[in-house]
Amino acid sequence: MSSAIARTLPAMTAVQALVAMGTFALSVLAPQLGVDVQSLGLLGSVMFGIGALSSMMAGWAIRRFGDLQLAGLCMAAVMLAMLCLTVEALGVGPARWSFWPAVFLLGLSFGPETPASASVLSRVTPLARRPWIFSVRQTGNQIGAIFASLLLPLLLVQHAAWPFALVAVLALAVGAWCLGLVRSDGGAPVAPLSSGASGLPELVASPMLRLLTLTMLVYMSTQVCLNFFAMSHAVRHWQLPVPVAASWVALMQAAGLVGRLLWGRVAQRPGVSTVRLLGGLGLMIGAAGLPLFLWPGTPPPAALALLFAVVGISASGWNGVMVAEISRIAGSMRAGAVTGAALLFGYAGIAIAPLAFAAMGSAAGTDTAFAVLLGMTGIMGLTLLLRH
Repeated sequence: MSSAIARTLPAMTAVQALVAMGTFALSVLAPQLGVDVQSLGLLGSVMFGIGALSSMMAGWAIRRFGDLQLAGLCMAAVMLAMLCLTVEALGVGPARWSFWPAVFLLGLSFGPETPASASVLSRVTPLARRPWIFSVRQTGNQIGAIFASLLLPLLLVQHAAWPFALVAVLALAVGAWCLGLVRSDGGAPVAPLSSGASGLPELVASPMLRLLTLTMLVYMSTQVCLNFFAMSHAVRHWQLPVPVAASWVALMQAAGLVGRLLWGRVAQRPGVSTVRLLGGLGLMIGAAGLPLFLWPGTPPPAALALLFAVVGISASGWNGVMVAEISRIAGSMRAGAVTGAALLFGYAGIAIAPLAFAAMGSAAGTDTAFAVLLGMTGIMGLTLLLRH
């Protein structure tokens, strides 16, 4: 691994981990904070909506501030969001005043962090190694989620302010780390001042970028709905005890962490087509997910283990490969802007999909809602294979 990659990859992984910790902090601690499901859903949709809009501005921000500097600004937004929640937890101000400014700031960090990291890593990573490097970077999401799920509730027992204060301190440290890298790795704007700030023109002009963006929207929608609703389906539809259901969902998340690394390694092998790999993953998601959620009655443990593992390794393992392919098509000079434009639609799907899934699940059952979503995912995978 080159010295530039060795310096920037851990920092960019830490950036995503801290954004994940910040976004998970509110949802993981919601029951202890008295936030009901409807309020949490609204807060989440607003946060992802702001993230979608801010990702579209990532190209302008990279040109204006620099990619490493933008990553540092994302950490500043996480820190300020957590400080708002910390101050309220200390009893300052009216009840729940901090939720909306925290959600706004988390949305501002959530949207640009992937384009900023894509820009940084595209500058220092050879083309053939990008799928692997980008996939390693994407493990920050699982790392942050695991730490938030396991550590923050324990700190909340000690004092309501501790979990938020810890994330704020970590975000400050990672932000300083990013700014420190500017001296060694530049972080200067990667697009000429004469070029457009938004990557939308490239998306409009390229049929493959349009197809990948649509695929990202569908895959992201499937991923977020699996994370949101698999637990509820296991308890209500399969009648599993909560601890047992949680263990199966945890298996899916662990498989996702393995999948991010596995597919990144596969994608950089000579002769492997990244587009065909992404298409195959879509078919795998559908092929494992449809029998899992349409199983008559409660699936036996062996079937649950196999199908949850395959769903996790495919539905949570495609992200790094997708970002690497979009960055490759865009070119290193426009990787951040084009990735941000594509993520505008992907994050919009994250904001809308849980609400649409919940409505369909209430009307026809979660098994039907999963069938529709997983069927669409399989169709998109097949489309990628045929188009390529």
